[in-house]
Amino acid sequence: MRLLPALALTLALAQPAAAQTVLSEASGNWAGASGDGFTFFARLTQNRDMARLTIWGGGPGSPALPEGEPQFDNPEIALGAFATRQDLEVLDQADGSILAIVTEYADEEGSGRNVTKLQFIDNQFTVVGYEHVGELAGTAFACNVDLLQMTVTEDGKTRKLAPLAFEALNASGWTWDSAYDQGFCHHHG
Repeated sequence: MRLLPALALTLALAQPAAAQTVLSEASGNWAGASGDGFTFFARLTQNRDMARLTIWGGGPGSPALPEGEPQFDNPEIALGAFATRQDLEVLDQADGSILAIVTEYADEEGSGRNVTKLQFIDNQFTVVGYEHVGELAGTAFACNVDLLQMTVTEDGKTRKLAPLAFEALNASGWTWDSAYDQGFCHHHG
């Protein structure tokens, strides 16, 4: 009799991961156009009102596969509520690839688009940029954060950010409102 409840519990615990809705998948090479670096496979899934990003890694010359323990798993990296589109995009550059989480959204108060950009730098999944453009109650806004150059351009005005510790840009702790919580961008409305 004990085996049946244990089996039911095991199956119930296994179901949420399998039942998550896959929003987007992308794969690439962290070294960018050269293709000489570590490979990755990224998956964005619905996690209630949030979007979860999971990344698996592979070695140079071997593809990353979405199996086993992921190298990265952030269950609240982007807001999923009111999303009309959520995609992963790989931006290959000469010096490395950027994985972008693109969210377009609309609700009764406004609409917009935000993009969170990640790179794998020195064994850390690092947030290297964030963009948010849209309109709220008929007023347009834009915030573009470049964490490699440590600058923010918000509503046409550029300012320099104070230097941050490398660990502060770890994507493991990044959530959908981190750019606002850290003061990079300011809330409108």
